Amino acid sequence: MKKMINKIKLELPHGLVVCQHYQAQSAESPLVIISNGSNGFYNYGMFPSLQEGLLKQEISSVTYNFSHGGVEDGLDSFTQLDLYEKNSMRLEVEDLYGIVKNKHIFNVPDNKEIFLMAHSLGGVPTIFTAQRLAKEDSEIKGVILVASVSTLNLYSKEIMENWEREGVWLMKNNRTNQMLPRGSEFLSEVKNADKDWNMQNAMSEFKTNYLIVNGDKDESVNPQHSIDLVEWAKNAGNKVEHIVIENASHTFNTKHPFETSTPELKQLIKSISHWVHEVEKETT
Repeated sequence: MKKMINKIKLELPHGLVVCQHYQAQSAESPLVIISNGSNGFYNYGMFPSLQEGLLKQEISSVTYNFSHGGVEDGLDSFTQLDLYEKNSMRLEVEDLYGIVKNKHIFNVPDNKEIFLMAHSLGGVPTIFTAQRLAKEDSEIKGVILVASVSTLNLYSKEIMENWEREGVWLMKNNRTNQMLPRGSEFLSEVKNADKDWNMQNAMSEFKTNYLIVNGDKDESVNPQHSIDLVEWAKNAGNKVEHIVIENASHTFNTKHPFETSTPELKQLIKSISHWVHEVEKETT
């Protein structure tokens, strides 16, 4: 099978989004748009291997760098700290929404629905983008949440107090040893998580197919987040599949720089591929 990988730069009104597109041979193949979590980027750790695995199952995919994620194209350290400090869920929704509304650049027919997938904190902009699209009658075919958070209320009282006092929270990135600045807009979103950024409320406002996956050894996001997401999706009348992968960490036992695949990552790819094709069959 000939592998087609395209780097696409999308200039949106609020910033530059760099995408990596793995294209299957058929234009009718499903497309999965993948959003990274906190401090992620399109070629982080397991994601190129994940895209390779989907491609082998005739599933196209797009990963991307958030416009304000702080990582320049091709790098894996944070060189744009001015942008990073301004990042917010609002901007991440604009990034993902902009990709979906320009899906033609990925050779996707205008009338073809797509899948949205998220890892970790990427679940928040993904759900709110899906909600926004549904309001426009531009519904997606399904949402895949992998080790996703269910709330922005993730930070301790001490962190919040310091963040509010200073206006910026300097968070250490253990991989790069950099101190990364979280700014005031993201602070405001965290403070208003139960109102303006409530995942349960957003999920109650639209219907789609859900695949929710988590590892039972996730060291970063408690599996209870996935349990809550499953309950909220079902309560909204959606068809939901929940898969728990045994012995899987937050990144399915892989790390960055990526060294080799793992049984847990292979199971994740198999689960996603099977589910995507099943949903395609049921809705065609």
